[in-house]
Amino acid sequence: MMEDVPRWGRVTAQPHEFLVLIRNGRVAKAGQGLSVWRWPSDGVALIPTSVRKLSFKADQVTIEKAGVEVTGLAVYRVAEPLLAFRMLDGGTSALSDILREMFIGATRRIVASLTLEECLTHRKERVASALMDEIAPVLAGEGRVDDTTDSGWGVVLDTIEIQDVRVLSTEVFAKLQAPFREKLALSALLAKDEVSREAARLETDRQSAAEQARRALMHEEEARLAAEREREVDARAHRDRVLEQELLADLARRQRAVMAERERAVVSLETRRVECALEAELVRAHREAHVDLSDARLRELALTQTLPEVAKALVGAVDRINISTSETSVARLFEAGTDALATLASSRAQR
Repeated sequence: MMEDVPRWGRVTAQPHEFLVLIRNGRVAKAGQGLSVWRWPSDGVALIPTSVRKLSFKADQVTIEKAGVEVTGLAVYRVAEPLLAFRMLDGGTSALSDILREMFIGATRRIVASLTLEECLTHRKERVASALMDEIAPVLAGEGRVDDTTDSGWGVVLDTIEIQDVRVLSTEVFAKLQAPFREKLALSALLAKDEVSREAARLETDRQSAAEQARRALMHEEEARLAAEREREVDARAHRDRVLEQELLADLARRQRAVMAERERAVVSLETRRVECALEAELVRAHREAHVDLSDARLRELALTQTLPEVAKALVGAVDRINISTSETSVARLFEAGTDALATLASSRAQR
């Protein structure tokens, strides 16, 4: 527990150590992590106050005379260094050895009064708690340094854990496990049967889902084909309507063209009829005009129409025509023009 220190000189304790300086049989200085000067006649103790652990094993038979081995772990620490340094010698392992032997003896006594089932399943309540209740009061204690009647070691036992309880007899352990193994095997068979039924149900559900999906796809495909056919019928009907409208429009255009041509023919015929009527009327007027022409009118026509036409006819035959102004020549010219006019009127009357 207490560490070796030099015989004299400066002695310094670590933060996790409690230093006690004894001079002339009394505690001169004491403190956590203290640093003091030691003379050869002084006594110094360094007590670790950090948490420590120890392991222990105990073999014992239960009430059924079944041998078991108990493995445990204890955690302790020095709570009262001024009390602990008086109770313990200078060995570092003295406290651990004493506590280990105490744990082994107490464990054997506790296990001897328990059944095998209690040791295996209630190790914390029946073993660890019983050890804590038995050893903790021995270690606990409070007091003053100058009080020689104080009890306790100044050590606090924090916890005890039972790490393992092993059945020493292989045959006993096998028989102990037999009900569990059989029950586990039965549970495994039941679970396997349940898994088989669940697998069959899942397979049925999967097939049903696949069939429903296939039917849904078929319905969707049929709906798509029906929609395409409907769209095709609508498109064909639209094309027929468009073609019918185009044919009706073309027929209307042709009818309008025929009507326009007919109207133009009627107008042309009417115009021709009017022209013929006008021409007949003109011929009749000319004919009536030639019947009662006077000498003055004949001279006028001869000068304004007959003579220019005669001149045009003779342009290619002679280069120059001289007209004298004698009365005899003019008389003859009027006679010739009168004869030509009469001849022209006679030809038109014949036509």
